[in-house]
Amino acid sequence: MDWQKIVIHHSASPTSVKRGTTDVPVDAAMIRQWHLAKGWSDIGYHFVILPDGRCEEGRPLFKPGAHCVAGHRNFIGIGICLVGNFSLSDEIPEAQLNGLVTRVISLMQIYGLGIEDVELHREIPGAATECPGRFFPEDLFGRELRERLG
Repeated sequence: MDWQKIVIHHSASPTSVKRGTTDVPVDAAMIRQWHLAKGWSDIGYHFVILPDGRCEEGRPLFKPGAHCVAGHRNFIGIGICLVGNFSLSDEIPEAQLNGLVTRVISLMQIYGLGIEDVELHREIPGAATECPGRFFPEDLFGRELRERLG
């Protein structure tokens, strides 16, 4: 794949769901189940960042994503999903933000991308969404990226 962008999403879900009487954390495996239930071939995202900052692999990087049709991003953009709903809250756990920044910087270095190549889903022309949520801390994310890139 010729990766030219990194696209940031949120799951627009709670961070855990009830399965019977048990709270089960939302993770890449659960999102994969949701996407398979929609008839998709796999999870739509390449990476999923959990609230504790751990990064789980989703769709393999040798396959196009299924996270953003607009702007041909499924074919040129690596999809990263933060577990949570930032349309309801701007409280992103520090560990999750750090995990996102770490993964984004790693991908930028591997694929020779610049900060201008990192996009929020809602910024892509033709994407009618507020993803990764209207309260996603865009300024804080950008500041952390710039600081760590030096």
